Amino acid sequence: MKKLFFILMILCCKAAIAQNCSQFVNNVNGKKLTYINQDAKGKQQMTAVYTTTKKDATTVTVHAEINDKNGKPIGSGDSEMICDGNTIKVDMKSFVPAANMKGNMQVSGEAKYLTYPTDMHAGQTLDDGSVTIDMGSGGAPMANLQMDIKNRKVGQAETITTNAGSFDCLQISYDATTKMKMMGIGIPFNFHVTEWYSPKLGRFVKSETYRGDKLMGTMILDAIN
Repeated sequence: MKKLFFILMILCCKAAIAQNCSQFVNNVNGKKLTYINQDAKGKQQMTAVYTTTKKDATTVTVHAEINDKNGKPIGSGDSEMICDGNTIKVDMKSFVPAANMKGNMQVSGEAKYLTYPTDMHAGQTLDDGSVTIDMGSGGAPMANLQMDIKNRKVGQAETITTNAGSFDCLQISYDATTKMKMMGIGIPFNFHVTEWYSPKLGRFVKSETYRGDKLMGTMILDAIN
């Protein structure tokens, strides 16, 4: 469950904040962002590299490559972000694992989107999101995962500094529940997330995940290429 939690954090590919679709697509196109995932003690657990590519005038594809702390590939995933002028819509399959700690897994299911207004501001409440994902390996079904994200709120503006530089960000917090069912048995896992989003980059620079008041892990942008 702990490793699943870290993968859930890593594959969280969320939307850009942009003035219009052209700015959004052109701003994120061709970027390669490397994140480091740390446990509560600051020890590196995994790394993730997100590569964004322009698909058309309103859509960007995001490819994620995930490695464990020893550099061993443990999964990959693909998702899309779509701009409709007023919001950026993110396929929620990007919020669930494309792999577990034992090897690659494929994810499938109806596309459900988490939305981000292009004019986000402090004090704003964002829409909830929910998705059900079928997970399998080699064509064989392995598990079913339900994820619900709620109580999404935009906090104050802050400047966050990492190895990748300093970024003007908006804080976004939300509550999430995941339940993975294997052989019909599933246990819910509840957690709270606080993230700092850079409007310039169109994604978070830092993310902290808590279970109750206990910090479970942190994900930090380490490099941009």
